[in-house]
Amino acid sequence: MNLKKVYLSDFTSTALVIIRIWLGVVMFRYSTDYLFGGKVPELAAFLESLHWPMPKVMAYTSQIVELVSSVLILLGVRFGAMMLAINMLVAVLFAHSGLIFTEGETPFNYFLFALILSLSGMGKFSLDNLLALRK
Repeated sequence: MNLKKVYLSDFTSTALVIIRIWLGVVMFRYSTDYLFGGKVPELAAFLESLHWPMPKVMAYTSQIVELVSSVLILLGVRFGAMMLAINMLVAVLFAHSGLIFTEGETPFNYFLFALILSLSGMGKFSLDNLLALRK
């Protein structure tokens, strides 16, 4: 086996699939937990404590965006990653006061993963790529 050949191989699409599956599954789990586990009122109360307008609407919107974007990410649709990146950026900046090394670290990591997918695309094993190949 040629070590140079292995080292210089391009595993970008494989890496993107791994990120997509992890991010999609985790965000799907969190959003369904909130939407169907009765946690949205808790999130709405937190948003109300931050003096957000329409906290219940914002809480449901946030979780629905997470659910839809997680499914789109799993399918390999770049728009889903863009939606999630924006949602996580809002969470980091406003709900976690930009504290990316303490309480906001996890949502910041999700933001970074979503941003990477938004900027790089979803790879060759994606619905985006499949649709592009058909054109």
